[in-house]
Amino acid sequence: MRLTLVIVWIALVAAAVAAMFHISFEVEKLEARLHDVNRQIVREQEAIHVLQAEWSYLNRPQRLEALSQELLPNLTPVASTQFTTFARLPKRSETNGADENTSIAPAGFAPTAESIARGRLQ
Repeated sequence: MRLTLVIVWIALVAAAVAAMFHISFEVEKLEARLHDVNRQIVREQEAIHVLQAEWSYLNRPQRLEALSQELLPNLTPVASTQFTTFARLPKRSETNGADENTSIAPAGFAPTAESIARGRLQ
């Protein structure tokens, strides 16, 4: 009986040691994975900072103004007469389509042959 009890206890201790080793190896793998994920998060945050800096650089008002003058040379500023309210717009049932005598003109942009030839106008 004593020998059986000792063998059972030794088996239980061996099982506990094996379980501890297994758990410790799993914890090490999970810690390594966590470390990798944290490094990836830091890399992504750095990439976001770089992209935000590039976005700020590309959206400078001086650059956008120069690009608009270069790529849209015939674009004229919007006149104050081109703005209106919804109350002043004619109802569809009254006009039966487009109103030919409207006082509201579209924004002035006339494509030139040069801008069409350069392929800058879609």
